Amino acid sequence: MLGEALYPLVDQLEHDSAAKVTGMLLEMDQPEVLHLIESPDALKAKVAEAMDVLRNVAQQQGNSPADQLASLSLNDNL
Repeated sequence: MLGEALYPLVDQLEHDSAAKVTGMLLEMDQPEVLHLIESPDALKAKVAEAMDVLRNVAQQQGNSPADQLASLSLNDNL
């Protein structure tokens, strides 16, 4: 129910990552999520924070599947 209210708001701010960001925000405590739904400024700040986290993870993992494949070793599972 909270996700149904939150998703359209997040979608307006970050369309391409709305599902992922909404999922991240729903991991917060319920009163905090309710505050985000009621406060556009708080939501905007928290979405920006979530996007920073996603960008950092993407940079650490490499930006393309080819980069990820190149980092694999055949000996990892031995």
